[in-house]
Amino acid sequence: MTGAVLSRNAFDIIVIGAGPAGLTAGMYCARQGFSTVVVGGEIGGQAGWAGKIENYLGWQAITGPELVAAFREHVSAFDVECLEGQLVNALVARDDGGFDVYTREGTALNARAIIIATGKAPNRLSVPGETELVGRGVSYCATCDAAFFSGSDVAVVGPGESAADAALQLARLGARPIILSERPLKVPESTLGALAGDETITLRPGSKVIGIEGEDAVTGITVRDVSTQAEETLSVKGVFIETGAIAAAEFTAGLVETNERGEIIVDRRCATSLPGVYAAGDVTDGLGKQVIIAAGEGARAAVAAGQDLKARR
Repeated sequence: MTGAVLSRNAFDIIVIGAGPAGLTAGMYCARQGFSTVVVGGEIGGQAGWAGKIENYLGWQAITGPELVAAFREHVSAFDVECLEGQLVNALVARDDGGFDVYTREGTALNARAIIIATGKAPNRLSVPGETELVGRGVSYCATCDAAFFSGSDVAVVGPGESAADAALQLARLGARPIILSERPLKVPESTLGALAGDETITLRPGSKVIGIEGEDAVTGITVRDVSTQAEETLSVKGVFIETGAIAAAEFTAGLVETNERGEIIVDRRCATSLPGVYAAGDVTDGLGKQVIIAAGEGARAAVAAGQDLKARR
């Protein structure tokens, strides 16, 4: 896995995204004998933010940075080039069936096939303490991290179904969630009934989050009442931000079919609506946004791309 200086600009396969899906795809492409480059802003992607991961096979418990380091070392054993610190802002399908890729930093590449693995970008609160405490109490994935907060008071921030679902999941695992939203929750009546029926869940509509407290770990969350403007700090050990996310693949606009959430629609081979372009991980409409699922989809996309390239020879 070479560094930012590339040996060429033309490849068999360009993998866009350097998280678990992208790195796995790059490794599988190289194992099949294809010249491959992985282009990504940050090696590891969102996996590097995780404080602890307990559901990745082979490790009973490992931090996100440790897992990303293991990914990097593993991929380095293969002939995969890496353009780290660059973000793709244009993908062009050529008349000859190939593709041109351009990065925001001015690099131009071309390839016979593309694998998109850019993940999702969570909507952030952009409040003090949020960035500093990611992986140390601040989470964007209740499915990933809820089990670490059994017996603890936690805040869930969001106005919709994802916030309600996160609170119910946290409550099932023994946490005591407080749902904070600036307006009343917009969820089905059945979900409201489930929330009301759980005594461990507290609803705080009319609450605007203005800060997350803590040094080494989250200790509280500061909110402002939208009616009175009064401020208070609630003591919590976790903050789950459930305000939505956007698929990080704006450069595909008009090229591949997407759903109403902007996720790329793929088939069981991870192929998109455009021949020669594949997608894997959180950027797709696939079920389950997990590190282990993303890695598996990266492998599947690489195998499918390899089979199709061999058939075109």
